[in-house]
Amino acid sequence: MSGFLLRWVFAAILLAAAYNPTQYNYITWAQANYETDQKALVIGLGAMLAIAFLIYVFGTLRSIGLMGLVLIVVIFGLLGYILVDKGIIQPGMTAMNIWGGIAILSFILAAAMGWRRPARSSAGKTKKTATAAA
Repeated sequence: MSGFLLRWVFAAILLAAAYNPTQYNYITWAQANYETDQKALVIGLGAMLAIAFLIYVFGTLRSIGLMGLVLIVVIFGLLGYILVDKGIIQPGMTAMNIWGGIAILSFILAAAMGWRRPARSSAGKTKKTATAAA
């Protein structure tokens, strides 16, 4: 698998594991099992999901920055608004919209994780090199 495809699949699995329109997701399972004897497991799995999300979000912020992330979300938000306005998708929390949101967010996270910011150069500064004393 290529690097991008692997990042995209992992991001989609991570997002779908946290929440999806089926009954097989962390949110539904945690709500049903928090008050039972599985409270420690609910908290532990939630912490692991949170760590995985933080790795992706910090990697995304490090590569494209906060402004880049905001611009990408605005672009996809406007695309969604246009699709609703044209009647292509219906507004609301439908299963299709949730899966589409998971696909778009996973694509954003995977693409941003692979994005490399150009190295910043120190304009006007010279690098000292070691010279051999003769």
